[in-house]
Amino acid sequence: MRDLFALAATVLVCAAAAGCGDRPAATAAQTTEPVATAPSPADASSTDEHVTRRFSCQAGTGVELLDDGTVRVSLPGGERHALTRVAGSDPQVYTGDSLYFTIQAGAAHLSQQDGARELACTDATNAG
Repeated sequence: MRDLFALAATVLVCAAAAGCGDRPAATAAQTTEPVATAPSPADASSTDEHVTRRFSCQAGTGVELLDDGTVRVSLPGGERHALTRVAGSDPQVYTGDSLYFTIQAGAAHLSQQDGARELACTDATNAG
């Protein structure tokens, strides 16, 4: 699991580097109709009526708080993990599958249970 976050960070850096540099303008022969792409992890369940709150985290990771009180984490590549709330936790803490998600006033973080490789998350519930 530790390597998964390292892989996500590496993919993010490579994707950013691939977007850099000079490119010639596209000619009429090179242009095509846009192709629909898969939604990002934060938007993967945009029509899911059971989602009460969404978070967009670093490294292309999305977190959704569901109306049943659980959390769904979507990692780059489509892998999903379900987390459950730690009873009586304040701030809100969710854990499962060696992941740890906390929601505090004005901040949220996703990390491994040992506290390694923490990703900052922002509330994306009302974004866009």
